[in-house]
Amino acid sequence: MEPVLLALKFLVPLAYLATAAIYAQLFFSPEESRFARKASLSLSVSLALHTLLLLGLGASLHRCPLGTIGEGLLFLAWILGIIHLLSEWLADTRRLGLFTLLPAALCVVLGVFLLRPDFALPPELHSSFLVFHIVASLASYACFSMAAILSSLYLILHGKLKHKNFDITFRKLPPLEKLDKLSANWSFLGSATMVAASVIGWIWVRKDGLAGMSWREMAIYLVLAVYLLAGIFRRLFGLRGKRFAIVVLVGFLVLVLTNLIGTHGFHR
Repeated sequence: MEPVLLALKFLVPLAYLATAAIYAQLFFSPEESRFARKASLSLSVSLALHTLLLLGLGASLHRCPLGTIGEGLLFLAWILGIIHLLSEWLADTRRLGLFTLLPAALCVVLGVFLLRPDFALPPELHSSFLVFHIVASLASYACFSMAAILSSLYLILHGKLKHKNFDITFRKLPPLEKLDKLSANWSFLGSATMVAASVIGWIWVRKDGLAGMSWREMAIYLVLAVYLLAGIFRRLFGLRGKRFAIVVLVGFLVLVLTNLIGTHGFHR
């Protein structure tokens, strides 16, 4: 198992970096059709290798590989890859693969570097509720990341339109309305999965009689508050376009900051 895991730890980051490079060619090349099939095939290979790595880590560690920051980053990158694959099928966003898969590649590189094969999960953390809680939390982070990427692209496209800069980036990005709608959809899914993660975590803590979150750790709910308010204001008061994109990015910044100052569940 160890030689296979070592090979996968080397191959998976390379596969994602190569995939991001192919999607970059797809985005910037005037002959898009040359790279479309290569991009989808490369992503499929990367996800297959990534899945094998996660399964191999689970078999080697004799637990779900979600106990350390490195393992969490690997799983987050895997979800981002799945999200982009679904988005390609459902919303025809293949052109945007570079902007989704480059962050995923960076997460993979950091995740492999930060893996700790000697880490043993404490007995009190051996719970299926904890696994579902972490999976739902990371799914919400991935959805919020996707929403932030789309909102950033919205602001870029909005700026190019305002300054009449009709370069290749302007021509390749989807219309503003589509970027706005997709960002709102992923923001909603992120909020829903974060609520699910919170409910699962509450049940787990009550069931096993564990101590709850500290005040510093509870800062993560600021993220949920930002995105829920964005959704409510969008629904009731028509928050759209540039203002909505800025709120989404503020929420993502809060997500990053709260994880830096109050991460719980992952061990360094």
